[in-house]
Amino acid sequence: MSNGLPENDLLGKRAVVIGGSIAGMLAARVLSDFFVEVIIIEKDKMTDQHLTRTGVPQGSHGHALLKSGEEILNDLFPGIVEELIEAGSVKSDFASELAWNHHGSWKVKYQAGMSIIQQSRPFLESHIQRRLKQIPNISFIYETKAKKLLLNTDQLQIDGIMIQKEEKMDQEIKADLVIDAAGAGSQTSSWLKQLGYQAPAKTEVKVDLFYASRIYRSLSSEKKDWSSLLVYPNPPSQNRGGGIFPIENQRWMVTLLGYGVDSPPNSGDEFLKYASSLEKLDVYDAIKEGQPETDVAIYRFPALRRFHFEKLSHFPNRLLVMGDAFCRMDPVFGQGMSISALEAVALKNELQKAVQKNGLTQISIQTHRCFSKIIDIPWLIALTEDFRFTNTVGKKPAGLPFLMWYVKKVILACETNEAVYGKLINVLQLKAHPFTLFSPATLKAVLFQPRS
Repeated sequence: MSNGLPENDLLGKRAVVIGGSIAGMLAARVLSDFFVEVIIIEKDKMTDQHLTRTGVPQGSHGHALLKSGEEILNDLFPGIVEELIEAGSVKSDFASELAWNHHGSWKVKYQAGMSIIQQSRPFLESHIQRRLKQIPNISFIYETKAKKLLLNTDQLQIDGIMIQKEEKMDQEIKADLVIDAAGAGSQTSSWLKQLGYQAPAKTEVKVDLFYASRIYRSLSSEKKDWSSLLVYPNPPSQNRGGGIFPIENQRWMVTLLGYGVDSPPNSGDEFLKYASSLEKLDVYDAIKEGQPETDVAIYRFPALRRFHFEKLSHFPNRLLVMGDAFCRMDPVFGQGMSISALEAVALKNELQKAVQKNGLTQISIQTHRCFSKIIDIPWLIALTEDFRFTNTVGKKPAGLPFLMWYVKKVILACETNEAVYGKLINVLQLKAHPFTLFSPATLKAVLFQPRS
């Protein structure tokens, strides 16, 4: 018996997840209700410390868990949000405690009634991993690489994977379902070609983004009217931004960013100098006399990449791709972890349908279609902002000029209009469709806002 599900309601003996990422761990939690055994294949070493993993180079930087993702996380692991807060995650009201400068204007502060929790990514990962290890039918195999996919005898569905642990001989693991959650390091496209299948089409938008981050023990002054601070670039004239966010152990994550910037700041002096070059000096003023705890860490993000697995008519069944392996979003918008959570919910729904109907016979094509629909809105949100930068290169969505014009009007209205800001918050937190920004009341407020 798996995690509480009767034996006759299970979909198979074993499911394998490639990658212990946030997406991989959330998938494993869902799979534990439908399979006798779930194995997570992880190339990094096992650790109980809140450390950045080699396989997650972006782990040293600021990460957002949107409200939609937080709620799903708490559904999958009941009580985990309170556990995180007790252990050090910082809870704050999104609208009243965030000072956010966007397109040259500061958003109005008010009690929106939507709180979020903030912490470092390694801290969050370690708590999810601890919860997974309490589920008896989930296990991890560390320091192990997935080498290739295995097909069944009719060559139509996946039968397992080949793995290699350290320098040992390759080993086959049979599986009724395989999920690739290996992130940017995914090999699925190459594996499909090796098996005689077509690789998925790819949509790529080059943004040439970098992150430079360091953790501070204290800031210049404790006298401030915000819990979090975000100065977003004001394109096309300004391509630099930065933010300060509270994390566990009463520390601060300071992240600077730039689109199309040749030389990211690598040292403490360069870090301060870069902060002083932002359109607003608030980030610089907050850290100029602060106490850094870590060195500057650099992360480069060259492009958004979306793989269209949902469009492949010829695809081996019982193989699923999710998380960054399915689509890599611009990390500035903090959507990645919450998209993975939404995909986990979609996966659960498709597995429940499989129990009620024909088993796993159509699981790949149906689930990939669901994932693609989830991606559509965050992808459009990101591109609407990214194409404001002159260095962005790629296929533009239909109607982009209008979207860019209207969204900027919405953003500027948020300087004084709480109702409009509340609508925008729900969209950005992936809790509401962007169509809500076109309601009659919002249109009136946005298009006829008083001139300052």
